Amino acid sequence: MSLPENLRRLRMTDGHSVEEVARGAGVPPALIQAVENGRREDVPPRVVRALARHFRITEAELLS
Repeated sequence: MSLPENLRRLRMTDGHSVEEVARGAGVPPALIQAVENGRREDVPPRVVRALARHFRITEAELLS
């Protein structure tokens, strides 16, 4: 799976909204939406780290 697919799957599995994930990871909701919809491919490493921490997984798991 790709980052957009993993992000959406993890968010939906946890039953969280885009806003809840954004708040938990400390990133803008628009960024979460752009990544999930494939409009943003150049995700900064700090955002990947923050999302991985939020979902309690490794960065590699999030990106694979």
